[in-house]
Amino acid sequence: MDGMPLLFLTQSVDVEYQWRRIAHGREKPSQDGAIAGGTPLRIMFLGASVTRGEVSTGDRGYRKHLRDGLISRGNPVNCVGFNRFGDFPDNDVEGYGANRIRQIREHAEQAVPYLQPNLVLIQVGTSDCFQKDDPANIMSRMRDLVEYLLKASPRATVIMSTVLTTPNLEFEPCMKSANAQIRQAATDLIREGKPVALAEMHYDQGLPRRPRPEDIGNDKIHPTDEGYFMMGDIFMEKIREVGKKGFIKYPVDNGIPDDGETSREVEDQLKEKAEKEHPLGR
Repeated sequence: MDGMPLLFLTQSVDVEYQWRRIAHGREKPSQDGAIAGGTPLRIMFLGASVTRGEVSTGDRGYRKHLRDGLISRGNPVNCVGFNRFGDFPDNDVEGYGANRIRQIREHAEQAVPYLQPNLVLIQVGTSDCFQKDDPANIMSRMRDLVEYLLKASPRATVIMSTVLTTPNLEFEPCMKSANAQIRQAATDLIREGKPVALAEMHYDQGLPRRPRPEDIGNDKIHPTDEGYFMMGDIFMEKIREVGKKGFIKYPVDNGIPDDGETSREVEDQLKEKAEKEHPLGR
């Protein structure tokens, strides 16, 4: 009993040491000031286990790296979601392991109307391939998801992303097909003037610093820590882009604080209300 706090402290120190070791020496992205004039960013990370950051140091994935980068630029950040995962304070996320696009749509229906994010980052689709859930129609499901997000949270900007490569040769063709569909859905939405952007995560498009097969872990699904850091940098690049385009709007004032490390009281109240009014599977 007396040793528990010391054990927890030791584990946290080990995670932080490992995290800083990974970050040290990496190429630093350019710092060109706050995004959208310093507008508070109420970010919803939406997706499955890669969104959660599973199998990364401290289960931080790309979320903490990205959050730290945005704060260092001068933006208040509050990550929102009805799930909490990862060894860092503002670890709220709409991430659910092994979920497919249709399941994430259901979670979004419960959370988004209450939390009202002004920035949604989507990373989902891998499970549709690995679970063979109608992968030929990923485009329509992705478009439906994004259209719902923009309707449920009118101040939101949505950054879609392609799925990562996999060293599993059985499923890599499906991942590439999924990406072609995601790109087409994003292209159509952007052409229609929607506040949408696409973060390209697959190296086969010839872009630099994208996770390659060697940046995927032994399970052939989740990236290594370095791969997760790359993903955070790619999302940062797109957040800067949509900020310069004037897409990012001030979040709705529904009591959620601008800084996710100050208080979670309002978010807890909203979660309780949502679960009563919109239970999953209703």
